Formats: sequence, structure tokens, C-alpha cells
Amino acid sequence: MRRKNRIVDVFPILLFLIFTLSALGIVTFSVQIYRSIVERAEGRFDTETAAAYVSEKFRNHDARGSIKVSDFMGNDAIAIEETIKEVPYITYIYVYDGYLRELFVETAELGACTAEDGSGILPMQSLEVESVSDRLVRMKFTDTDGKNEDTYLSIKSKGLTERAAETSDGADEDMALADASDSLAAGGSK
Repeated sequence: MRRKNRIVDVFPILLFLIFTLSALGIVTFSVQIYRSIVERAEGRFDTETAAAYVSEKFRNHDARGSIKVSDFMGNDAIAIEETIKEVPYITYIYVYDGYLRELFVETAELGACTAEDGSGILPMQSLEVESVSDRLVRMKFTDTDGKNEDTYLSIKSKGLTERAAETSDGADEDMALADASDSLAAGGSK
């Protein structure tokens, strides 16, 4: 009888220890998963934010011939032309001196600007911009750790260049580009 009492006394303590060790194991495992998710998110923050920033600029300035793939003082760039109160302005988005930069200036004053004049937006190693077609642009962002983000953006208006405005109706081309940009947007970044 004495032996039964000892087992009955020890059993709840053993059960509590097993429960505590299991809970501790689950918490430790959860913390490791959380850390890995945060590290991955932080690792891609700069390139994904840069891609989102430029995408929003494209959407806001999508008018015939206003967006161009360009070179700004030896750097690949996106040039966005606009007129505000009858004064022509240009915005360049480019990478210089370790930063994604944006320079917004009156077109007449562009000659006095240098690459350093652009406002630093995010730390970035490089930006490669290429025109895939008249209305499809590929951008490759490389962050300071060497991680890449490819983004394809479609211009919905009639053109990346003035040449696109001179083409024929292009309805079939519009549909093909819209389908391509939608499929790329759904899973096109790497």
C-alpha cells in the first residue's frame, strides 16, 4: 500500500514535467521559425520596397511617352517627364553611390545637376533597366548584400517611347502585353 501511494504522488509531478518540457520545446521551435521568417523578410526589404516604389511611380505617370528607359550620368535610369503649370519637369530614378535615388528637376535646369543631387531613397548596389518592348520594362534591383529582385512593369498607355504612338491600332498587342504583365505581376519577381 505504501508503494501505491508513492506512485500516485509522483505521477502528477512526472505528468507536469512532461507537459512543461513539451511546451518549452514548442516555444523554442516557434521562436526559431519566427526568426527565420523575420531574417528573410528583412533580407528582401530593400529590393522589394524599391520595386514597389518604382511600380507606383509608373502607375502615377502612365501617359503617352512620359516614361522612358534612360541613362543618367552613366547610370541606368527611368526618366519620367511631366508638365506642371506649363513648366516641363523630369524625374530620374537611378542608383548612385550606394543608394536608389530620385531627382526631380525642371527640364531647363537639368544641365546644372549631378548624380549626387538626387535624394537617397534606399540603400541599393545597382539598378539595371531594359526596355523589353515598347511598353514592357524589366528592372533588376541588387541590394547592398547582393540579393536581386527582377520586376517587369507594363505601360498601359501607348508608349514607353514616341515610336509606340506611331504604330497601328495595336489592339492585339495591347491584349498580349496586358496578359504578359498580369502573369508577371502574379509571379514574375524572383
